[in-house]
Amino acid sequence: MFVNQVIFEGAVDAQDKIINKVKHTMEELTDVAGLYSAECWNKDTKKSDTVAYAIVTKWDKKADFVAWISRESHVAEHRAMRKEKQDKDPAPVMTKTLLQYEEASFA
Repeated sequence: MFVNQVIFEGAVDAQDKIINKVKHTMEELTDVAGLYSAECWNKDTKKSDTVAYAIVTKWDKKADFVAWISRESHVAEHRAMRKEKQDKDPAPVMTKTLLQYEEASFA
């Protein structure tokens, strides 16, 4: 099994944009080959000026995850984001942290 965790974090005033990104990603995780489960978690923000949402996906194997992120629509989305950043050079609305895990076997 392979686990991928992506965390989108930003200022509280950017929460709507972050939530839209998370919703979009979760929608794209419908009926994906090799996907075992997908969950979204949010950070407790009672005493914070930032919000964070983590999407945790579990895959049968890493190759299934790689196939999902390599699809043309995903690549095109990232290409468009890079171009927009180059054209406008704004401060990022959110940061993205990626963590990946492979099942540990101690046999």
